[in-house]
Amino acid sequence: MNALVRLIAFDFRLYLRDWLTIFWMLIYPVLMLVIFGSMFGNQPGTEEGLKYIDSYIPALCAMNVISVSVFTLNINMITQRESGILRRYRVSPIRSASVLLSHSIQGVFLVLAGAIEIILVASFIWDIHFSFSSMLLLFACLLFGCLSFFCLGFALSGLAKTPGAASGLAMIVFFPSLFLSGISMPVDILPTFMQKLSQWLPMSYFVELAQGVWLGGSITLFGTELAVMLGFAVVCWVLAFFLFRWEK
Repeated sequence: MNALVRLIAFDFRLYLRDWLTIFWMLIYPVLMLVIFGSMFGNQPGTEEGLKYIDSYIPALCAMNVISVSVFTLNINMITQRESGILRRYRVSPIRSASVLLSHSIQGVFLVLAGAIEIILVASFIWDIHFSFSSMLLLFACLLFGCLSFFCLGFALSGLAKTPGAASGLAMIVFFPSLFLSGISMPVDILPTFMQKLSQWLPMSYFVELAQGVWLGGSITLFGTELAVMLGFAVVCWVLAFFLFRWEK
């Protein structure tokens, strides 16, 4: 337990020193919020009585989850492997599960910090109204999303050999998710064939879940979304442990 606590503290310091991580996780989403919110924020949303900004907030929070997964966790794991940090862990009492857990804790911190920041900025600029229960449900969904998508980032880190290759794999996963899952624009306005493609992306179900609970829906209404994400998590966690490597 002491080794795990020290590992978490060590990784936390490394994450806070990485200014690119801080930018992409805590600054970039707010920039997107301000830019797209300024253009479309007060326009009517896809549901009656709602504005675009109401559904964009949970979508951005969901985007943070996949950003942390495929960029931050993925690349940081490979960087530690290249620098020999993981090789030194291998001869210590630290096991692979502890390494993945430590990085996951850092990822959860970034996701929740980013979500709080997005909500605060949106409240200040657009005076949005939300209930405390909907915010808690959103946070619970984000944590469930972390369980599902962090494993994807770890699996990618096992496939790539260099940070450059990891970035390439991350972009292959991230940008289709960004444009086809309802984050950058509502799925309903996409061409029909793109709407069909979106149904094959786990991220689409995650965005629907996050938007649904944020807008007041009961989590029990999203059984399909929860089942898809859980199945996705099981498959990717198996891959994450199977592909885990201590050395290049």
